[in-house]
Amino acid sequence: QNIKNYEKENSFQFFKNMENEMISAQVLDIQETFLTLSIGQGITTLLPKKELLPKDEFAVGDRIRVYVSSVEQGTKGPKVFVSRNDKHLVVRLLEQIVPEIKEGIVEIKGIARDAGDRSKIAVYSNDPTVDPIGACVGERGDRIRDVVNALNGEKVDLYRWSADPKELIANSLQPTNVVAVINVDRKTKTSLAIVPDSQLSLAIGKNGQNVRLAVQSCDWKIDIKPVSVAKEQGYEWD
Repeated sequence: QNIKNYEKENSFQFFKNMENEMISAQVLDIQETFLTLSIGQGITTLLPKKELLPKDEFAVGDRIRVYVSSVEQGTKGPKVFVSRNDKHLVVRLLEQIVPEIKEGIVEIKGIARDAGDRSKIAVYSNDPTVDPIGACVGERGDRIRDVVNALNGEKVDLYRWSADPKELIANSLQPTNVVAVINVDRKTKTSLAIVPDSQLSLAIGKNGQNVRLAVQSCDWKIDIKPVSVAKEQGYEWD
């Protein structure tokens, strides 16, 4: 019994150290509402289908990457809760694939995710000679392609983080060409972005996705107005 307790505690500590990390798991069984995964140390866990990405289609024997969201001690050993739609899975994938992130040269400053559809990520380089977006994309796009493939086709938008709120907010709304960012209030973290009339729908995105992910990833509230409306309402900018 003492040996069993020791093994159980060891196993729990092993997976507790994996909390908030990405691990590789093997699909053992597929049921209607969950997948059974082998995660090592003789431990299996259930991956609910609601924690899968919409395009995920796995077969028994497949190896998949999952994010360990929490670990609890159960009566029969550790209970390991895993997910594929947690935004931190994208962070861990980038850390694994992009050496500059692992080394601390490039930092992920913000992330927002509509799991399975699109992620928007703010990146920053601590080395002026290293382009943070180029480092993440990789030569011929091989690095970002590896990330997208691991997420079964989820789009990953990267933009440059800046300590200047105006620049940060404009960058976050890419691919829109923002004309100006005005009414920046650092206290309330509110702002107004002026965009070309022809790019208003692009800035907002389908069902408001682009601006929503921009707001979540840069941590600023962003109101958007097209140039014609802003001029009509008396707003001025350089």
